[in-house]
Amino acid sequence: MNGRWGGRAVSENVVLLAMALAALLLAMALVTSLSGGPTDPDRPRASFVFESDGTDVVVTHYGGDRLNGSHVSVESATRGPLGAFAGPDDGACATPVENVTRGSECRVTDAVYERLYVVWNGPGGDRLVLDRRPADPTPSPTPTATPTPTQTPTVTPTPTPTPTPTPGAVTPGTPANGTATPANGTAAPNGTVTPDPNGTVAPGETAAPNGTGAPPGTDGGTGTPVETPAGVATPTDPEASALDLAGE
Repeated sequence: MNGRWGGRAVSENVVLLAMALAALLLAMALVTSLSGGPTDPDRPRASFVFESDGTDVVVTHYGGDRLNGSHVSVESATRGPLGAFAGPDDGACATPVENVTRGSECRVTDAVYERLYVVWNGPGGDRLVLDRRPADPTPSPTPTATPTPTQTPTVTPTPTPTPTPTPGAVTPGTPANGTATPANGTAAPNGTVTPDPNGTVAPGETAAPNGTGAPPGTDGGTGTPVETPAGVATPTDPEASALDLAGE
């Protein structure tokens, strides 16, 4: 009888000891949760979402393991490491985040055009990329409008009007019969040589005072006939003169 009751007592003690140990572990977990100092697992798993706010990027813990803010950092593909979540002065977040749990936010300033990474840094230099975000496209600068040059109007010369000839009107400088007489002694249309004002006459003629050549047998334009010497016959016909000479 005593052996049976003694074994039962030992079993009850083991159960009580196990219950006490479980209560102690539960209390430690509760204290750790309330104190806000989680311990990272060996290989944590967590996801984050990224939202653009102007030129800033808000990184939010979306789900997964609870993380220590000192072990989680943000890195830029352009500038390199930006700091830890819990960094006081040189941290990545505008407001330090000690305990990274679901809904925790980290605002990274002036990073909207950069590719970002959320990195977990474990003991012994172990690194793990938890999440990443592509960079927003850089906006193209607005081109400056080039003013269109104003063209200078070209002055068009006014054409000089050409007078229209009126039928029957005489052009100045044209004789009444419409034929101009040259002033250089050129024959007029009727074939008569017109002497120049300088008194030039045709060959074989003698210039008269008025510039008109006197015909042979005249006295040079005085109008008085030249007397024939006495006893000299005046030839009237070349043929008759030849016959008279032959008869003599």
